Amino acid sequence: MDKTTGKMPRVLRVILWVLLPLTLWGPQALAELTVSYIHVTPQAAYSTTRVYAGISRASRRSDLGFERGGEVALVNVDLGDRVEAGEILARLDTRALQSSLRQTQADAALAIANQNATRAQTELAANTERRLRALRAKGHISQQAFDEARLEYQASKAQLAVAFAAVERAQAMVETMQVALTQASIEAPYDGVIQARHVDEGSQIGSGLPALTLVEMGQSEAHIGIPEGAVATLEIDQAYEIRWQTVAAKGRLRTVLPEVDPSTRTATAIFSIQDQSIPLGAVVELTLRESVIGNGFWVPIDALTAMDRGLWGLYIVDNENTIQRRLIEIVHNEGDRAFVRGLLSPGDRVVATGTQRIVPGQRVIPAPARFTISAR
Repeated sequence: MDKTTGKMPRVLRVILWVLLPLTLWGPQALAELTVSYIHVTPQAAYSTTRVYAGISRASRRSDLGFERGGEVALVNVDLGDRVEAGEILARLDTRALQSSLRQTQADAALAIANQNATRAQTELAANTERRLRALRAKGHISQQAFDEARLEYQASKAQLAVAFAAVERAQAMVETMQVALTQASIEAPYDGVIQARHVDEGSQIGSGLPALTLVEMGQSEAHIGIPEGAVATLEIDQAYEIRWQTVAAKGRLRTVLPEVDPSTRTATAIFSIQDQSIPLGAVVELTLRESVIGNGFWVPIDALTAMDRGLWGLYIVDNENTIQRRLIEIVHNEGDRAFVRGLLSPGDRVVATGTQRIVPGQRVIPAPARFTISAR
């Protein structure tokens, strides 16, 4: 106390102002800030979402052509037309084939007529041979006459066999010309849409060259490259989500091709898609949930705080309710949480929010957070 003024020095008044609360209420007097915390639990692995891209394709795509070359007489379809199975799509000029068919039909009719005539001659020769055999047994005719009848019958049977063969050959020629006429037309092998048209009326086309391209509609496929390590997580005949822009469709895994692409080191997984709103040739994406082995802890994103030299850290509340700093490494983050590892122990109280308001060594009032971090 200053004897001249009767007042307490300023420095002494400040000291008393700081120490008096500690004397009256103890250490909690300075713990004016309440922070929320979570208890961290160690995890041996974490799950993450991976996205893989691929291409949507038609389940069936066919380049349709004529088995025989010739002049295109008719094309019934154009680009984008929907067709049904069995529908005639295009036809060659068949006038020469039809003429050949009529000729072979006439040849077949002539062969049948010759066959009937030869059959009648054979029946007559058989009857004659039978009568002369009976007469020869009674001695009424000579052996020469009987031998002539017998040989004539055998020759007639041979001629009948030749006539039968001629009929079969003529009928085979008729069938060949009928098949040729059928091959002069292109029929849709299944329901689909015309993707490409390569010829017009009057065009000359060779055997086997594509005239039209047909793609199947109603069911498509997604061909997606999957890394070797992720293939084991796929299950045949299971449904997965296939996305194109804002469209989400169910894709059922049909198969995974056994050969790995040497350039991308991925195996092609083929998914059957029923949704027709995904165009063919579009880039589609497959979302997979995968488990990654690695020890660490899930913490809220808001709990992370940037440290010096690009490091990251967390604030924890120790047993004396004092803030301590721990350096950590961010292994993976998604949404509102992060998987970290570092100087943490099971059960540590990690400050969940408001890290910008606290500093190491500060006394706080800890309160459990109203949310938890799941290990999904």
